[in-house]
Amino acid sequence: MKLTPILRIALAMAAATSLVAGLTGGLARLGIIAPVGDTADMHGAIMASGFFGTLISLERAVADGRLAALLVPAVSGAGAILLLCGYAEATAPLFLAAGLGLTLMTAMATWKLPTLFTGLMTAAAALWPLGTYFWISGKTLPEVGYVWLGFLILTVVAERIELSRLLNPTLASRGLLVILVALFALALGLGQPWQGSALLSVSLAGIALWLLREDIALRTVRTHGFARFSALLLIFGYGWLIVAAASLSLLPPGETIYGHDAAIHAIAVGFILSMVFAHAPIILPAVTGAPVRYVPILYLPAALLQLAIGMRIAFDAMDATERLHCPAWLTIAAIVIYVVLLLGTMAARPKTAAISA
Repeated sequence: MKLTPILRIALAMAAATSLVAGLTGGLARLGIIAPVGDTADMHGAIMASGFFGTLISLERAVADGRLAALLVPAVSGAGAILLLCGYAEATAPLFLAAGLGLTLMTAMATWKLPTLFTGLMTAAAALWPLGTYFWISGKTLPEVGYVWLGFLILTVVAERIELSRLLNPTLASRGLLVILVALFALALGLGQPWQGSALLSVSLAGIALWLLREDIALRTVRTHGFARFSALLLIFGYGWLIVAAASLSLLPPGETIYGHDAAIHAIAVGFILSMVFAHAPIILPAVTGAPVRYVPILYLPAALLQLAIGMRIAFDAMDATERLHCPAWLTIAAIVIYVVLLLGTMAARPKTAAISA
């Protein structure tokens, strides 16, 4: 076996380990299980940088095709392992370096092929090291968390464009998206939602509505198979992004901790994980080379995920923190079931020729 496949598998395993640690850390933060090391305190950093940062870097490196590009996820993966071992101070510089490396990688792609997709991917990547710099500078993880989530949100927007899953937006529509993204990044740079939340809320809602209007999901939801499955998850994800924007406006995180919990989980679980569920059947074959087959039972974990985030936001609104363990377990059950089902189909060839959601 060549070195590159081995390295790709090792990096994927580092990301998967971070996911497990992040999920258990989330349970520990709720007092459901005993904390293991610093996983409870570092829950946000583990998920945003250790898991998603490493995974997105690996995906971009595979798309880049050069062996040197794998250095970026390798640095991020090393940071993830150090973070899980309790060396947070040594971890932050590695995540900063990985973020800068990802930004450079995407900026080079933009220079070679200046498109809306590559520009947005570069803007998204730049938010990762910006958030990490804020963390190194002394900001708390809840403050930094929204900047890291901005990295993930804009990455999703860029990937929807890369996958050609938009209804050929007009020049004016593309210009509107650029303005919304600029306002979104400005709000994060100004410290929102902790320093006011109006600009962040409006720009976030605008991005969600733009995606809902322009995405082909509104058409493919009328089809069948993976296309319909992914389209439903995309529509739900955009809806949760609007819910997050409303929560930031009505329950500003700077004024109520429950508003912060509702907003950040509406984004991280409702939007981001819905996007992961929707895109995994497309991305996994590209990264691993193994095909994924559609089975209707995949709707079970997808439904559990939507139920989990709905319950969490409802309990936050009711100030019923003692009930948050239920949606937390539901979220983990949804992820585990989904991963098991996908792995169970990867040995078989897809029955459909393409996935078009």
